[in-house]
Amino acid sequence: MAQAHARDTAPRRPWGLVFLLVLGMCISFFDRGNLAIAAPVLGPALGLSTMQKGMLLSSFFWTYSVLLVVAGWLADRVQVKWLYAAGFLLWSLATLATAAMSTFAGLLVMRLLLGIGETVVYPCNGKILVNAFNEECRGLANALTDLGSRLGPMMGNLLGGLLVAGIGWRGLFTATGATALLWLVPWLLWAPRIEIQSKSEPGDGSGWGELLRRRDVWGTFIGLCGANYAWYFLLSWMPSYLADERHFTMKSVAVWGALPYLVMAVAQVNGGLMADRWIRAGRSAVPVRRGIMVAGLLFTAILLPLALLPRIEWAFAGIFIAFFAFGTYVSNLWALTQTLAGSRAVGRWTGMQNAFGNLAGIVSPILTGWLVSRTGSFRIAFVAASVACVIGAASFGLLVRTPSQVPAD
Repeated sequence: MAQAHARDTAPRRPWGLVFLLVLGMCISFFDRGNLAIAAPVLGPALGLSTMQKGMLLSSFFWTYSVLLVVAGWLADRVQVKWLYAAGFLLWSLATLATAAMSTFAGLLVMRLLLGIGETVVYPCNGKILVNAFNEECRGLANALTDLGSRLGPMMGNLLGGLLVAGIGWRGLFTATGATALLWLVPWLLWAPRIEIQSKSEPGDGSGWGELLRRRDVWGTFIGLCGANYAWYFLLSWMPSYLADERHFTMKSVAVWGALPYLVMAVAQVNGGLMADRWIRAGRSAVPVRRGIMVAGLLFTAILLPLALLPRIEWAFAGIFIAFFAFGTYVSNLWALTQTLAGSRAVGRWTGMQNAFGNLAGIVSPILTGWLVSRTGSFRIAFVAASVACVIGAASFGLLVRTPSQVPAD
């Protein structure tokens, strides 16, 4: 009866809660992207090499990827209100403390702490949304919630770039870390108390072993890993690409680095609405959400290399359309997982999927730094991101075939 009880304690005004989740996600991605924005200035100021910058950009994922499994396990066993609050406090303090660091080692420690804190975001979001929304509304709810992962980088590039240009990289971390703590006040006042069953029951299909034996589980794991390689390449290295290869000023990086994320956000909401509309019309949820995701990844793979065109106008046209395609893919990513997992297993499935998928976050920044340092350009890096998108599309399309979900009770 865990699902019924969880729905009884779900918020009466879930769209207000969605706004808080969007804002939390936005802060999460703003904070994890701060270093990428500051890198063109921070690197020379502290004497960091390209490889050291790549290591720092990757280090967030060393703790984030591993501990997502723990966060997912906790989300199925404790009140997500307090779990989210604890993680948020840790990562905000780590962001604030980054401003005081002057060595590679100090920055590395703060990035590792940031990764630990941010593990709570996706498992807690999944647990709340699967209990607060029915299937035919879940696409839009997830698209809006994950909108923060696009708006965060957009504001990070725009506002973060302007802050670095105006008050320096230390000012960026001080301002964002301190301001973010204000989010905890409305969260502690309004977040729901979702009581859940403390453990899975024998034969309910939601245990670790049962999940890991499912083909569709591995389809979502590998699919997210492929897509995330491209995503974290763009998130980590786009500012440096614009500054180093296209020779943009910091203010130009702020503006032109932000606009593609706005395009992605529009695509994301549109994709969620489109899927919900088709499901309300009677179509099966899994094929609808999977089809939109596969199409988005394949178009991203085709369009990303257009960024290599010599004329900057055509290059940016390719980047904008590629971001739109990627936003279409993202629109149904977590709604698909919630449909497959059900309320009992959504925390663990989301945590494991995000942990596996974010292994790409470890590899992508380091490999990109190595490729750029060896070749002197971003050409091979963009091609590698396209190949990763094809792998992700194949995994979602070929392995995620199960139309039923893990039993909820």
